[in-house]
Amino acid sequence: MKSRWVADLVLGVRLAVGGSRTSWARLALTAAGVGLGVVVLLLAASIGPAREAKSERVQAAALNLTKETGPLRAREVVVSWQGRHIVGVELAATGADRPAPPGVGRLPQPGEVVVSPELLHLIETDDAVRARFPERVIGVIADVGLPRPKSLLFYAGLSDAHHAGAHPAAGFGVDHRGSTLLPAYRLLMVAAIGALLVPLGIFVLVATRLGATGRDQRLAAIRLVGASRAQVRWIASGETLTGAVLGLSVGVALFFAARPLARFIEVEGVGFFPTDLLPDPLLGAVIAVGVPVVAVVSALVALRTVDIGPLGLVKAVDAPVRRWWWRFALVGVGALVLVVIAAVGSFWRVMADSTMAVALGAGIGLVLAGTGAVLPWLVGRVAERLHPEQVAPMLAVRGLRSDSGMPRVLSGVVVVLTGSLTLQILLGVAAQFTAESAHGARSAADRWVLDLSEHTPVRSLEEAIALVGGVRRVSEVRTYVPRGQAAVQLVATDCAEIRARLRVHDCVPGSAYRTFAGVGVPPAGTRLTIDGHTWQVPRYRVVPGNAPGLYVASGSDPVLGAVPPAELVVVGDPDKAFGDSLLAATGRVDRGVVLRSTFRAGQVELFTSLRSGVIGGSVLLTLLAVVGLAAAAVDQVWERRRHTAVLTANGVPHRILAAAALWQSAIPTALGIALAIPTGLGTAWLVVPAERFRVDWTELATTVATAAVVVLVVSLCTLPALRHAIRPDSLRTE
Repeated sequence: MKSRWVADLVLGVRLAVGGSRTSWARLALTAAGVGLGVVVLLLAASIGPAREAKSERVQAAALNLTKETGPLRAREVVVSWQGRHIVGVELAATGADRPAPPGVGRLPQPGEVVVSPELLHLIETDDAVRARFPERVIGVIADVGLPRPKSLLFYAGLSDAHHAGAHPAAGFGVDHRGSTLLPAYRLLMVAAIGALLVPLGIFVLVATRLGATGRDQRLAAIRLVGASRAQVRWIASGETLTGAVLGLSVGVALFFAARPLARFIEVEGVGFFPTDLLPDPLLGAVIAVGVPVVAVVSALVALRTVDIGPLGLVKAVDAPVRRWWWRFALVGVGALVLVVIAAVGSFWRVMADSTMAVALGAGIGLVLAGTGAVLPWLVGRVAERLHPEQVAPMLAVRGLRSDSGMPRVLSGVVVVLTGSLTLQILLGVAAQFTAESAHGARSAADRWVLDLSEHTPVRSLEEAIALVGGVRRVSEVRTYVPRGQAAVQLVATDCAEIRARLRVHDCVPGSAYRTFAGVGVPPAGTRLTIDGHTWQVPRYRVVPGNAPGLYVASGSDPVLGAVPPAELVVVGDPDKAFGDSLLAATGRVDRGVVLRSTFRAGQVELFTSLRSGVIGGSVLLTLLAVVGLAAAAVDQVWERRRHTAVLTANGVPHRILAAAALWQSAIPTALGIALAIPTGLGTAWLVVPAERFRVDWTELATTVATAAVVVLVVSLCTLPALRHAIRPDSLRTE
C-alpha cells in the first residue's frame, strides 16, 4: 500500500514534466510565478538578519566614551552636504595604547583622514566636499567598519585647537544602542509588514493554481482507466508539488543570483551588503516547507468542488452554500485585536513592547486576509442576485456563478489596495510627526541656527560667516540654567533676535521678557549664581507666546555676556545653496558646528527612507498581483477555449464575447473597490489615534483609479488570447 501512493505521486510528477508543449508552458508559468513570490519572501526573511548584522557593525564602531581618562580623546562630528550627513570622529591617542576603529589599520594623525569608499569618491569628484576635508587621505575604511556600502564616514586626526572640546574614550564597541525610531515610524514599519505579506501569500497561492482546469481534465482521463479517488488525489498532489518545488528552486536561484547587486542599490539611505542578505534559518525553513504544502493543500481543496467520474466527465459538484462566517471572522478577530491594543494604552506607549507590536501586525494581517476571503463570497452572492437582460453581462454573470477563479485572483489586488489605503493614513501620521520633530529648527526659511560647543572659536566662526554672500544678520544666543536654584532657563541675545522670537517692539539692551508659558521664572530681584558670579533677575514684562524661560537683551549685562554662546542665528538667503555655503564656511573653522535645520532633518530623512521602502514594497507587490492576474486571466481563457469556441460556432459575435470578458472582470473589480475603501480606512482608524486621522481624498482617488485601470488593462491584454481561443480548431477534443 505504501508503494502504491508513492507510485501515484511519481505519476503526478511525470504528468507535469513529461507532457506536451502545453504542459511544459503551464509548468514554466507556474514555476515563474512561484519563483517571483519566493524571491520576495526570501528578501523579507532576510531583513531581520540584515538589520542585526548592520547593528552589530554600528555597535562595534561606536565610541565607548568614559568619564575617566582613556587611551583616546575623541570628538564626534556631523558634516552636511546637499542634505546628506557625513558622520565622522576626530581622534587622538593619549598614550602608547592606540585602539583603532573597525576597518581602519591605524589611528590617523593630525592632518590625516581615513574615509569610506563613497566619501572618497565624493572627495575626488566634488570640490565642495574636498574643501571640507583638506587632510591627506591615508586609507579607506573596510566593509567591516561601515554600516552600509554607501555610508559617508570618516576618521580624522584631532588637531590641537579642538583637543579641549574632545571627550575621553576607552575605545570602540558598545553592548547596546537604543532604537532611534520614533514610535510613529515603528508603527508604520509593523503595519507595512502585515499589509505587504498577505497579498504576497495570495500571489503564491494563485500561482500554484495555474492550469487547474487542464489538470482536472487529465485526472478525469486517469479515472476513466480505473484509478480510484484516493489515487487521483495523490496524482494531483504530485503534479502540483512539481510546479511548487520547481518554482521554489527558481526563486532560491534568482535570490542568490541577484544578491550581489545589493552593494550597488541604496534607496534613500537604506542599503545592505550582499553578505547581510541571508534569510533567517527558521523563516527559510518555513518558506521551503510552506510553499509546497500550501500548493498541495490548495489543489486538494479544489478537488472537493469537482466530481471526476469514471466516464471521463468533469462536472462541478453541487456547490455548497458558501460559508461566510469564517471569512468575516478573520476580519472581526483582526479588528478586535486592534481595538484591544488601543484599549490597553496609547499606541506610542504600546509600540515600545515588541509583543504588542507583533500583535498589531497580526491584527492588520488578519483584517487583510479576511478582506481577500470575503471578496469571492461577495461576488458569488451578487452574481446570484443579478439577472441582466443583455447577452454580454448575462454571459459574465453566468461565468462568475460557475467559476470563482477570477474573484480569487482579484483578491490579491484588492488586498494590496486595502493595505495601500491603510498605509497612506499611516504615512500621513508619520509625516505629521516628522514635521513636528523638525519644527523649531528655524521659525522662518531665512533663519539658520548653528549649534556650538563650549570650545567653539566663536570669533573665528563669525569672521568666516561674514564672508558668505547673502548674510544679513548674525546673533549670538547664550543659554544658561542655574544649577541647584530656580529651574529656569535664561536666554541672552540681541534685540533683533528677541524681536524675531517674541514679536516685541520695545526691546533695548537690558530689557527682559517672559511669555505666558514661561512659568517658573522667579520674581524680579531674585539672586542667582551664574558661573560663580551673583546675578539678579531684572524686572521683566510678560508677553504672549509659548517660548519657555526668561529672555534678556544682551549688551549691558557682563555676567550673562561671559557665558559662551550656545547658538549662532544667521539670517540670510532662504535657499538651500546658502545653507551649503554656510556649512562650508563654518567647516573650515570647526567641523563640529552643526546646522540645526540639517540635524533635525535626520528625522525627515528617516521618514523619507521608510516612505520609500513602504511605497517600493507596495509597488513590487502590485506588480506581482498584476502578473498573477494576467497569468490567471490568460490561463482561464485558454482552459475555457472549447466553451468559447462552441458559443462562436452557434453564432455569438466576437464583440459580445469580448464584452463579456470585460464584464467578468469589471463586476468583481467594482465590488473589490467598494470593499477595499471602507476596510482600509476603517483599519487605519483603529490603528491611528483619532486626533491624527486624516484622509487625503485626492491621493485615495488616485490609488483607487490606478487599481481600476490596472485591472482594465490586464483584461484588455487577454483579448488576443480570447481571439485565438474562438478559432474552429478549439472545438477539437478527444
